[in-house]
Amino acid sequence: MKRTSTSLIALGLVSMLAVACAQEATGGLTLTGGDGPSAPQVSDDPSALAQRAVEDVTEFWRGTYPAVYGEEFQELAGFYPYGPNTETPPCGPIELAYEEIANNAFYCPDDDIIAWDEGQLMPQLNEEFGAFTVAIVIAHEYGHAAQARFGTADRTVDLELQADCFAGAWTQRVADGEAEGFEPSDVDLDKTVAGMISIRDAPGTEADDPMAHGSGFDRVSAFQDGFEHGAQKCAEYANETEDRLTAEIEFRDNDDYERGGNFPLEDGPEAPNGEGLLTLLERDLNDYYGQVATELGAEFTPVADLVIVDPSDAVSCGGDSLSGEELELAAIYCQDENVAVLDGNLVEQLNAEYGDFAVASEVAGVWAVAFQTQLGIDDGDAAGLQADCLTGSWAAWTFPVNGDALSDTLAMSAGDLDEGIMGFLAYRTEPEGGGSTVFERTAALRTGFFESYDACEEYGPLG
Repeated sequence: MKRTSTSLIALGLVSMLAVACAQEATGGLTLTGGDGPSAPQVSDDPSALAQRAVEDVTEFWRGTYPAVYGEEFQELAGFYPYGPNTETPPCGPIELAYEEIANNAFYCPDDDIIAWDEGQLMPQLNEEFGAFTVAIVIAHEYGHAAQARFGTADRTVDLELQADCFAGAWTQRVADGEAEGFEPSDVDLDKTVAGMISIRDAPGTEADDPMAHGSGFDRVSAFQDGFEHGAQKCAEYANETEDRLTAEIEFRDNDDYERGGNFPLEDGPEAPNGEGLLTLLERDLNDYYGQVATELGAEFTPVADLVIVDPSDAVSCGGDSLSGEELELAAIYCQDENVAVLDGNLVEQLNAEYGDFAVASEVAGVWAVAFQTQLGIDDGDAAGLQADCLTGSWAAWTFPVNGDALSDTLAMSAGDLDEGIMGFLAYRTEPEGGGSTVFERTAALRTGFFESYDACEEYGPLG
């Protein structure tokens, strides 16, 4: 994130392949942590899994294409799994070398085929993110084949996000038990989120870049759109007259780039104007929730302090003294003291492994709980998701549109929203233990980000 003092008044080979979709992971994502599962469910035969996906996604488009586009679906010319010791797939007039398409998957419009590297890409995705991710790659590429049939034209990033949306629509078919060769239990949506976050554009990529595929937040959002609303919603993604709003933010300046978009957490000489992110967050979140409360006809008492604690020490919270295990991974609001308390080790780890917005979203979540508590909102089953939704609405307040944010204090930087989701992934809990899935939490964050705080009433009334 970046400090700001302004406010917004109103909110060769590449061309031949056309769609080369798999990208190297930008790194840093750990799939263990919190109370979540320690490893993805893998397939003993990812090649066979890819073939099953081809068969069912084909069946999906036979029915979906006429419903969405009003025309009969034309079957593809072929499907080509390849590897270092096989013939490379045909694609246009120039013979491809394996080194040029290794670790990739693509739709080739010249020959109307879908091809994928079954020697490297699919086994790697299977091991790192689970078997179902292999099927999603096929579904994504099939989305590009559908675009070619309809003659869809748009920016690269909009076409890529539409293909992600189509993959989400097919995944809903699997979750509903309608997919031949798949069971609803095969769908692992949290691992899908992890895969899309890891295979994303590098922070700072421009949305108009001809190779842009979208940030992790963009890709997960598009997938969720298809999963929740179906392929008809995905058809709206392509619009040559209007670019989609994406979370692709450029670095503000060279200093922002050198810091990787991260702001010093603590006050001191390394922080511009001497104020670190934690201090700025306190001010900004109190300003934001004060404004929201006023618009709701309510009152919000600013949270008095953000307390970063060492779990070996003790802190007073609600008349109790908390220490040790009670403070490990803690991010809590103490109503009686009107303070936010976070485990300093958690803050340090989130910042070091994922970035400053992973910390910011955790802090913002505590402020959301403070807001709910002061408004008398019951701590029901959906309260946590509502807090994530409110966090998303605050994130939108810091999102720069045309260079500036609504916030006078903070502006989001490149890659920030992805960092927030990575924090969800690293410290997730199982629904059986009273938590929500990462997929559900990300959907709630997305709702608040795109639709503002009033949309968070989906999870319960605000006051």
